Amino acid sequence: MSKIALLFLVLAFHQLSFAQSLYDQEGALIRSDTLKKEIYLCFTGHDYFEGFEEVLGVLAQNGVQASFFLTGDFIRNQQSLTQKIDQQGHFVGAHSDKHLLYCDWNRRDSLLHSEAEIKQDILNNLSILNALKIYPDYFMPPYEWYNKQVVEIARELGQITVNFSPGTRSNADYTTPDMPNYLDSDTILKSIYDREDQSGLQGFHLLIHPGTSPLRKDKLYHHLDELIQELKNRGYSFRRF
Repeated sequence: MSKIALLFLVLAFHQLSFAQSLYDQEGALIRSDTLKKEIYLCFTGHDYFEGFEEVLGVLAQNGVQASFFLTGDFIRNQQSLTQKIDQQGHFVGAHSDKHLLYCDWNRRDSLLHSEAEIKQDILNNLSILNALKIYPDYFMPPYEWYNKQVVEIARELGQITVNFSPGTRSNADYTTPDMPNYLDSDTILKSIYDREDQSGLQGFHLLIHPGTSPLRKDKLYHHLDELIQELKNRGYSFRRF
């Protein structure tokens, strides 16, 4: 082997050795390959759905595939919409059947339901997806809140637990003006662009809610086209799970 070929091999190995996906302390995948300028747009659905058609239109317009995590209740109420999402080439995964809060907000290691109940809740969600010939292998827990036990239960069902990447406020688009933690869309978008300026968004999972309370008039999904265009201009492409 020539010295030049050997040098390229060493450099390639060096790059691969630093390519990594990031997991949180509970074991969930919270960021994909940090070396690639790729972003995973993630959407969840449970009781609100008013923005889904708009989101699908914007994604199609921009040639972007995304990942949708839907509850069993959502799928039962919106079966044709669920099938449309799948048919358009997007990833469709489980988000629990009944959108139960699995563990305590303040004592995360404390389950609010038995392991058997949680397992059945996820299984019911997977079963209704399977009935539509959708067979996902990634799962986003309800409320994006879980612990090691939940991650292990999901793993036993063949599911990789994923969550949004910390560092932006994209997931705060569910908040309403009456909440103390309310954030408007401009503030949320600024948090995304500021994070990109500071350290990049390689491999980021950006979570957006295509359905939110009627009390929130300022819908982040109305800015999806702007967000995609800006990130494309910054050199990012988009992937699905």
